[in-house]
Amino acid sequence: MAGGDPARMALADTLAGEPLVSVDGSGERERDGAPSAFPPRSSDRRQAEALIGCQVDHFHIESVLGVGGMGTVYGAQDTSLDRPVALKMLREVFRKPAHEERLKREARAQAKLQSPHVVGIHYIGRTGFVPDGRSEPPPGAEPTEHGMLYFAMERIDGGSLEAVLERGETLEPEVARRMMLQIARGLRAAHRAGILHRDIKPSNILRGADGVVKIADFGLAKPVSAEESIHDGTLVGSPFYMSPEQCQGETLDHRSDMYSLGATFHHLLGGEPPFGGSSIMEVVQGHLGAPVPTLPPTIPPKLARVIARLLAKDPADRYPDHDALIDALKAAAPERAPYAGFWIRATATLLDTIVAGVLIALLGWWGMILHLVHVTAGHATRGQTLAKYLLKIQVRRTDGHRLGWGRALARTVLSLWMPLVVGMAIFAAYGFDGVVTTIEQLRIGEAGRMQTVILSLALGNGLLSLLYGAGLALAAFHPQKRSVHDLITGTVVRYRLPS
Repeated sequence: MAGGDPARMALADTLAGEPLVSVDGSGERERDGAPSAFPPRSSDRRQAEALIGCQVDHFHIESVLGVGGMGTVYGAQDTSLDRPVALKMLREVFRKPAHEERLKREARAQAKLQSPHVVGIHYIGRTGFVPDGRSEPPPGAEPTEHGMLYFAMERIDGGSLEAVLERGETLEPEVARRMMLQIARGLRAAHRAGILHRDIKPSNILRGADGVVKIADFGLAKPVSAEESIHDGTLVGSPFYMSPEQCQGETLDHRSDMYSLGATFHHLLGGEPPFGGSSIMEVVQGHLGAPVPTLPPTIPPKLARVIARLLAKDPADRYPDHDALIDALKAAAPERAPYAGFWIRATATLLDTIVAGVLIALLGWWGMILHLVHVTAGHATRGQTLAKYLLKIQVRRTDGHRLGWGRALARTVLSLWMPLVVGMAIFAAYGFDGVVTTIEQLRIGEAGRMQTVILSLALGNGLLSLLYGAGLALAAFHPQKRSVHDLITGTVVRYRLPS
């Protein structure tokens, strides 16, 4: 295809999902030495379908899953182990040593990785014949002379994430976050094995029927130790998802795959790649210098910040390793019912009051002191009393940190309006003499009568219930369910999220 516009042809490659391996000024393009004069045609599909029903070693070919630039992927059944597999086989036009070496490199890279988020490799071999439309090998054909190289891998029937974009859809933010977590774990396994993928993109992420996603196609993967700076004028990767250092032909490390991960999910969440354009150079210039476009406002800010950091121009500004990325993605999880509402807080207070009543009935003033210590210490260290622990709620500062002793003590003091309400209720029911008598009973520990007083007040005095309800009224209407003492002490009561 000499004489064409390299930028336009390269962009067409990207849109077709085929990685760009080199571009030069003459207009000739090569994919690891494969001339672009051999793109997949309808006849290639028909030729591929001619192998349906054939037996290749111990694999029975059942369907064609896809025809790409260099190879065909078949759905097959492993008759030796009775399991479905996918066979990736070179197209006949690429039956050359350089292309076979690339296929072997891909298989070996994937075989090194023992991760549930990397497509597993089962076997590598040759067909014993050239797939020219015949279902049987030519008479006298030798496998080493005529066989097509292939490898058998784990079969993922859910398709790639590219299908989401082809349907004009986007991913739900939480679905995307969970997928990113899985891919980050797969990339961590690759990095620990010393492998760079160099071509993370939607078409290379496969989703199973069970929701598990896996990284596929390590055709451009390189050992980290062998990664070298690429000559000027040469690009490796898929332009919509290439890191700035890839665009400039610089030495790569694991942070380049991180950038591609961010670009991939920016596309899947926003519906457009982070940097587009009418030519390959516009796309590259976007990666090199344009600010990262803002994701739609429906994307949670925490997740948007993770993606923005992945797309940092300077690798040093991205996450230092995959563990840090995984931690950030976990922290971006949506909070289930983040604020504890009026009724759950009222229930916790009621349970704590019952505990306090029992302690006071048994121990007198010491019971009250023990209860206050329990509340203060529980809020300072865990953000919980016994009741809050049972109801799975906890008190936190508004910035999410623990209260600490000073703030917890202030909150306890401000929460003592309850004893004042009880005192007012006793005064209303029994007068001043009743208040004095109650205090004296607490002092000397006459538990039996005190229990009777507390119970009669709790059940029979409507004023106490009205005042208690008024005390938490603000929590019922405040957007963060905060009461007066929450506002004063800078605290908020949240549901405790699973770790």
